[in-house]
Amino acid sequence: MTEITVTDIPVSEIDLSDTGFRITGLHHDIEHLSASISQYGIMVAPLVLCGSDKYSVVSGFRRIEAARYAGLSRITCRVMPAGEKSVAAMAAVIENAFSRELTPAELVRATALLFRFMDAESIAKNATAIFNRPLNTAYINTLARIHAMPDSVLDLMDEGKISIKACKSLVSMDAETMTEFLHLFSLIKVSSGIQMEIIAWAKEICALEKMSLSTLIQESPLGGKESDEHRDMSALGKQFKAFLAQRRFPAVTAAKNQAQEHIKALELDSGLQLAVPENFEGLVYAMQMEFKNMDEFKTRLNRLAQLSDHHDFKSLLDR
Repeated sequence: MTEITVTDIPVSEIDLSDTGFRITGLHHDIEHLSASISQYGIMVAPLVLCGSDKYSVVSGFRRIEAARYAGLSRITCRVMPAGEKSVAAMAAVIENAFSRELTPAELVRATALLFRFMDAESIAKNATAIFNRPLNTAYINTLARIHAMPDSVLDLMDEGKISIKACKSLVSMDAETMTEFLHLFSLIKVSSGIQMEIIAWAKEICALEKMSLSTLIQESPLGGKESDEHRDMSALGKQFKAFLAQRRFPAVTAAKNQAQEHIKALELDSGLQLAVPENFEGLVYAMQMEFKNMDEFKTRLNRLAQLSDHHDFKSLLDR
Protein backbone atom coordinates (compact mmCIF):
# COMPACT_ATOMS: atom_id res chain seq x y z
CA MET A 1 0.00 0.00 0.00
CA THR A 2 1.29 3.45 -0.92
CA GLU A 3 2.33 5.51 2.09
CA ILE A 4 0.65 8.89 2.16
CA THR A 5 1.86 11.70 4.38
CA VAL A 6 -0.02 14.84 5.39
CA THR A 7 1.93 18.08 5.34
CA ASP A 8 1.67 21.82 4.70
CA ILE A 9 2.93 22.81 1.25
CA PRO A 10 3.58 26.26 -0.23
CA VAL A 11 0.96 26.86 -2.91
CA SER A 12 3.74 28.11 -5.19
CA GLU A 13 5.24 24.60 -5.17
CA ILE A 14 2.08 22.99 -6.59
CA ASP A 15 2.05 22.82 -10.39
CA LEU A 16 -1.54 23.50 -11.43
CA SER A 17 -0.52 23.51 -15.08
CA ASP A 18 0.16 19.78 -14.85
CA THR A 19 -3.31 18.40 -15.53
CA GLY A 20 -2.23 14.84 -16.30
CA PHE A 21 -4.41 13.41 -13.53
CA ARG A 22 -7.37 15.77 -13.95
CA ILE A 23 -10.65 14.09 -14.90
CA THR A 24 -12.99 16.99 -14.06
CA GLY A 25 -13.74 19.80 -16.47
CA LEU A 26 -12.40 23.30 -15.97
CA HIS A 27 -14.25 25.34 -13.34
CA HIS A 28 -14.42 29.05 -14.04
CA ASP A 29 -16.48 30.05 -10.97
CA ILE A 30 -14.49 29.43 -7.80
CA GLU A 31 -15.46 32.55 -5.87
CA HIS A 32 -17.95 30.79 -3.57
CA LEU A 33 -15.50 27.99 -2.77
CA SER A 34 -12.74 30.56 -2.25
CA ALA A 35 -14.92 32.47 0.23
CA SER A 36 -15.68 29.23 2.08
CA ILE A 37 -11.99 28.34 2.27
CA SER A 38 -11.15 31.83 3.54
CA GLN A 39 -13.66 31.43 6.35
CA TYR A 40 -13.52 27.74 7.22
CA GLY A 41 -10.42 26.35 5.53
CA ILE A 42 -10.17 23.30 3.28
CA MET A 43 -12.32 20.50 4.69
CA VAL A 44 -10.70 17.67 2.70
CA ALA A 45 -6.99 17.98 1.95
CA PRO A 46 -6.09 17.75 -1.76
CA LEU A 47 -4.04 14.78 -2.92
CA VAL A 48 -0.74 15.55 -4.65
CA LEU A 49 2.14 13.55 -6.09
CA CYS A 50 5.70 14.45 -5.11
CA GLY A 51 7.81 15.51 -8.11
CA SER A 52 11.42 16.48 -8.73
CA ASP A 53 10.88 20.20 -8.16
CA LYS A 54 7.10 20.66 -7.80
CA TYR A 55 4.02 18.69 -6.73
CA SER A 56 1.50 17.41 -9.29
CA VAL A 57 -2.18 17.53 -8.37
CA VAL A 58 -3.92 14.15 -8.27
CA SER A 59 -7.23 15.26 -6.82
CA GLY A 60 -8.41 18.65 -5.62
CA PHE A 61 -7.64 20.99 -8.52
CA ARG A 62 -10.57 23.24 -7.74
CA ARG A 63 -9.76 23.41 -4.03
CA ILE A 64 -6.17 24.43 -4.77
CA GLU A 65 -7.29 26.98 -7.39
CA ALA A 66 -9.72 28.46 -4.86
CA ALA A 67 -7.08 28.53 -2.13
CA ARG A 68 -4.70 30.38 -4.43
CA TYR A 69 -7.54 32.79 -5.36
CA ALA A 70 -8.16 33.37 -1.64
CA GLY A 71 -4.54 34.36 -1.19
CA LEU A 72 -3.41 31.39 0.91
CA SER A 73 0.34 30.86 0.76
CA ARG A 74 0.35 27.34 2.24
CA ILE A 75 -2.24 24.54 2.30
CA THR A 76 -2.40 21.12 3.93
CA CYS A 77 -2.14 18.30 1.39
CA ARG A 78 -1.96 14.53 1.34
CA VAL A 79 1.28 13.67 -0.42
CA MET A 80 2.02 10.53 -2.43
CA PRO A 81 5.69 9.55 -2.95
CA ALA A 82 7.37 10.15 -6.32
CA GLY A 83 7.13 7.40 -8.92
CA GLU A 84 3.64 6.23 -7.95
CA LYS A 85 1.96 7.45 -11.14
CA SER A 86 -0.15 4.35 -11.78
CA VAL A 87 -1.43 4.39 -8.21
CA ALA A 88 -2.03 8.14 -8.48
CA ALA A 89 -4.11 7.57 -11.63
CA MET A 90 -6.38 5.13 -9.82
CA ALA A 91 -6.55 7.47 -6.83
CA ALA A 92 -7.61 10.37 -9.06
CA VAL A 93 -10.60 8.34 -10.28
CA ILE A 94 -11.47 6.78 -6.91
CA GLU A 95 -11.45 10.14 -5.07
CA ASN A 96 -14.10 11.48 -7.46
CA ALA A 97 -16.11 8.34 -8.17
CA PHE A 98 -16.73 7.53 -4.51
CA SER A 99 -17.76 11.07 -3.59
CA ARG A 100 -20.38 11.40 -6.36
CA GLU A 101 -21.39 9.85 -9.67
CA LEU A 102 -18.97 10.73 -12.45
CA THR A 103 -20.34 12.78 -15.32
CA PRO A 104 -20.10 11.28 -18.84
CA ALA A 105 -17.11 13.49 -19.67
CA GLU A 106 -15.37 12.53 -16.43
CA LEU A 107 -16.00 8.87 -17.17
CA VAL A 108 -14.30 9.28 -20.56
CA ARG A 109 -11.34 11.19 -19.12
CA ALA A 110 -10.95 8.71 -16.27
CA THR A 111 -10.89 5.76 -18.67
CA ALA A 112 -8.27 7.45 -20.86
CA LEU A 113 -6.16 8.17 -17.77
CA LEU A 114 -6.24 4.55 -16.63
CA PHE A 115 -5.43 3.33 -20.16
CA ARG A 116 -1.97 4.87 -19.69
CA PHE A 117 -1.23 2.20 -17.10
CA MET A 118 -3.77 -0.62 -17.61
CA ASP A 119 -5.52 -2.46 -20.44
CA ALA A 120 -9.29 -2.71 -20.88
CA GLU A 121 -9.50 -6.15 -19.27
CA SER A 122 -7.69 -4.97 -16.13
CA ILE A 123 -9.83 -1.86 -15.88
CA ALA A 124 -13.03 -3.94 -16.23
CA LYS A 125 -11.84 -6.40 -13.60
CA ASN A 126 -11.25 -3.60 -11.09
CA ALA A 127 -14.02 -1.24 -12.23
CA THR A 128 -16.22 -1.60 -9.15
CA ALA A 129 -13.33 -0.74 -6.84
CA ILE A 130 -12.17 2.19 -9.00
CA PHE A 131 -15.32 3.62 -10.61
CA ASN A 132 -17.83 2.56 -7.94
CA ARG A 133 -19.76 0.81 -10.71
CA PRO A 134 -19.24 -2.21 -13.00
CA LEU A 135 -17.93 -1.56 -16.51
CA ASN A 136 -17.45 -4.19 -19.21
CA THR A 137 -14.53 -4.33 -21.63
CA ALA A 138 -16.57 -3.30 -24.68
CA TYR A 139 -17.90 -0.20 -22.93
CA ILE A 140 -14.42 0.72 -21.71
CA ASN A 141 -13.07 0.47 -25.25
CA THR A 142 -15.94 2.66 -26.46
CA LEU A 143 -15.04 5.31 -23.88
CA ALA A 144 -11.43 5.19 -25.05
CA ARG A 145 -12.54 5.68 -28.67
CA ILE A 146 -14.65 8.67 -27.64
CA HIS A 147 -11.62 10.19 -25.93
CA ALA A 148 -9.73 9.89 -29.23
CA MET A 149 -12.36 12.08 -30.95
CA PRO A 150 -11.65 15.82 -31.43
CA ASP A 151 -11.13 17.70 -28.15
CA SER A 152 -14.38 19.60 -28.60
CA VAL A 153 -16.37 16.45 -27.77
CA LEU A 154 -15.37 16.62 -24.09
CA ASP A 155 -16.33 20.30 -23.94
CA LEU A 156 -19.75 19.43 -25.36
CA MET A 157 -20.12 16.60 -22.85
CA ASP A 158 -19.20 18.95 -19.99
CA GLU A 159 -21.92 21.31 -21.22
CA GLY A 160 -24.48 18.49 -21.45
CA LYS A 161 -24.86 18.93 -25.20
CA ILE A 162 -23.89 15.42 -26.30
CA SER A 163 -24.26 12.03 -24.62
CA ILE A 164 -22.04 8.97 -24.58
CA LYS A 165 -24.70 7.16 -26.61
CA ALA A 166 -24.62 9.84 -29.31
CA CYS A 167 -20.81 9.86 -29.32
CA LYS A 168 -20.84 6.10 -29.80
CA SER A 169 -22.79 6.67 -33.03
CA LEU A 170 -20.24 9.23 -34.22
CA VAL A 171 -16.95 7.41 -33.56
CA SER A 172 -17.24 5.23 -36.68
CA MET A 173 -17.93 8.17 -39.02
CA ASP A 174 -15.34 9.83 -41.23
CA ALA A 175 -13.52 12.78 -39.68
CA GLU A 176 -15.36 15.44 -41.71
CA THR A 177 -18.85 14.16 -40.89
CA MET A 178 -17.92 13.67 -37.24
CA THR A 179 -16.67 17.26 -37.02
CA GLU A 180 -19.87 18.55 -38.66
CA PHE A 181 -22.04 16.69 -36.15
CA LEU A 182 -19.99 18.05 -33.25
CA HIS A 183 -20.47 21.56 -34.67
CA LEU A 184 -24.21 20.88 -34.95
CA PHE A 185 -24.47 19.83 -31.31
CA SER A 186 -22.55 22.93 -30.24
CA LEU A 187 -25.48 24.98 -31.56
CA ILE A 188 -28.34 23.14 -29.82
CA LYS A 189 -29.18 21.39 -26.58
CA VAL A 190 -31.53 18.39 -26.64
CA SER A 191 -31.98 15.12 -24.77
CA SER A 192 -29.94 12.02 -25.57
CA GLY A 193 -32.94 10.40 -27.27
CA ILE A 194 -33.46 13.38 -29.55
CA GLN A 195 -29.72 13.49 -30.30
CA MET A 196 -30.02 9.93 -31.62
CA GLU A 197 -33.05 10.86 -33.75
CA ILE A 198 -31.21 13.87 -35.18
CA ILE A 199 -28.17 11.76 -36.07
CA ALA A 200 -30.29 9.06 -37.74
CA TRP A 201 -32.54 11.47 -39.67
CA ALA A 202 -29.68 13.71 -40.77
CA LYS A 203 -27.69 10.73 -42.07
CA GLU A 204 -30.73 9.43 -43.97
CA ILE A 205 -31.51 12.83 -45.52
CA CYS A 206 -27.90 13.34 -46.58
CA ALA A 207 -27.81 9.86 -48.15
CA LEU A 208 -31.16 10.23 -49.93
CA GLU A 209 -30.50 13.73 -51.22
CA LYS A 210 -26.77 13.18 -51.81
CA MET A 211 -25.71 16.21 -49.81
CA SER A 212 -23.26 16.97 -47.03
CA LEU A 213 -24.30 17.54 -43.43
CA SER A 214 -22.87 21.07 -43.55
CA THR A 215 -25.17 21.89 -46.48
CA LEU A 216 -28.16 20.46 -44.63
CA ILE A 217 -27.34 22.59 -41.59
CA GLN A 218 -27.01 25.70 -43.76
CA GLU A 219 -30.49 25.07 -45.19
CA SER A 220 -31.96 24.63 -41.71
CA PRO A 221 -32.99 27.21 -39.08
CA LEU A 222 -29.41 26.89 -37.78
CA GLY A 223 -27.90 28.17 -41.02
CA GLY A 224 -25.38 30.95 -40.40
CA LYS A 225 -25.64 30.65 -36.61
CA GLU A 226 -22.63 30.25 -34.34
CA SER A 227 -22.59 28.89 -30.81
CA ASP A 228 -23.87 31.57 -28.41
CA GLU A 229 -24.69 30.92 -24.76
CA HIS A 230 -27.30 33.70 -24.84
CA ARG A 231 -29.42 31.90 -27.46
CA ASP A 232 -32.14 29.50 -26.39
CA MET A 233 -30.40 26.33 -27.52
CA SER A 234 -33.30 24.12 -26.43
CA ALA A 235 -35.66 26.07 -28.69
CA LEU A 236 -33.14 25.86 -31.54
CA GLY A 237 -32.93 22.11 -30.96
CA LYS A 238 -36.71 21.75 -31.29
CA GLN A 239 -36.70 23.85 -34.46
CA PHE A 240 -33.93 21.78 -36.01
CA LYS A 241 -35.65 18.49 -35.14
CA ALA A 242 -38.90 19.78 -36.69
CA PHE A 243 -36.96 20.80 -39.81
CA LEU A 244 -35.44 17.31 -40.10
CA ALA A 245 -38.80 15.62 -39.52
CA GLN A 246 -40.44 17.67 -42.28
CA ARG A 247 -37.54 16.96 -44.62
CA ARG A 248 -37.33 13.24 -43.84
CA PHE A 249 -41.05 12.51 -43.45
CA PRO A 250 -42.91 15.16 -45.50
CA ALA A 251 -46.19 13.20 -45.73
CA VAL A 252 -46.37 12.57 -41.98
CA THR A 253 -45.44 16.17 -41.22
CA ALA A 254 -48.12 17.46 -43.58
CA ALA A 255 -50.70 15.15 -41.97
CA LYS A 256 -49.71 16.38 -38.51
CA ASN A 257 -50.03 20.01 -39.55
CA GLN A 258 -53.42 19.34 -41.13
CA ALA A 259 -54.60 17.54 -37.99
CA GLN A 260 -53.53 20.49 -35.86
CA GLU A 261 -55.53 22.81 -38.09
CA HIS A 262 -58.61 20.62 -37.65
CA ILE A 263 -58.14 20.52 -33.86
CA LYS A 264 -57.65 24.29 -33.73
CA ALA A 265 -60.88 24.75 -35.69
CA LEU A 266 -62.79 22.75 -33.06
CA GLU A 267 -62.16 25.55 -30.53
CA LEU A 268 -62.12 23.09 -27.63
CA ASP A 269 -62.52 24.37 -24.10
CA SER A 270 -59.40 24.48 -21.94
CA GLY A 271 -60.69 21.41 -20.10
CA LEU A 272 -60.70 19.26 -23.24
CA GLN A 273 -57.57 17.97 -24.98
CA LEU A 274 -57.63 15.82 -28.10
CA ALA A 275 -54.63 13.63 -29.00
CA VAL A 276 -54.21 11.96 -32.39
CA PRO A 277 -52.37 8.64 -32.90
CA GLU A 278 -48.60 9.14 -32.81
CA ASN A 279 -47.26 9.57 -36.37
CA PHE A 280 -50.77 8.44 -37.47
CA GLU A 281 -49.61 4.82 -37.25
CA GLY A 282 -52.51 3.77 -35.01
CA LEU A 283 -56.28 4.11 -35.05
CA VAL A 284 -56.96 5.23 -31.48
CA TYR A 285 -57.64 8.87 -30.63
CA ALA A 286 -57.69 10.11 -27.04
CA MET A 287 -59.77 12.84 -25.48
CA GLN A 288 -58.77 14.09 -22.02
CA MET A 289 -61.39 15.90 -19.96
CA GLU A 290 -60.80 17.95 -16.83
CA PHE A 291 -63.48 19.47 -14.60
CA LYS A 292 -63.81 20.95 -11.11
CA ASN A 293 -67.49 20.45 -10.37
CA MET A 294 -70.73 18.98 -11.72
CA ASP A 295 -71.57 22.04 -13.80
CA GLU A 296 -68.21 21.91 -15.58
CA PHE A 297 -68.64 18.18 -16.08
CA LYS A 298 -72.03 18.71 -17.78
CA THR A 299 -70.63 21.54 -19.90
CA ARG A 300 -67.75 19.38 -21.09
CA LEU A 301 -70.12 16.49 -21.92
CA ASN A 302 -72.37 18.79 -23.95
CA ARG A 303 -69.34 20.11 -25.82
CA LEU A 304 -68.23 16.55 -26.59
CA ALA A 305 -71.70 15.71 -27.92
CA GLN A 306 -71.55 18.69 -30.28
CA LEU A 307 -68.31 17.46 -31.82
CA SER A 308 -70.01 14.55 -33.60
CA ASP A 309 -71.61 17.02 -36.03
CA HIS A 310 -68.53 19.23 -36.45
CA HIS A 311 -67.07 19.18 -39.98
CA ASP A 312 -63.45 19.37 -38.82
CA PHE A 313 -63.93 16.58 -36.31
CA LYS A 314 -65.35 14.33 -39.03
CA SER A 315 -62.48 15.27 -41.38
CA LEU A 316 -59.97 14.44 -38.68
CA LEU A 317 -61.41 10.99 -38.07
CA ASP A 318 -61.98 10.20 -41.74
CA ARG A 319 -58.33 10.69 -42.75
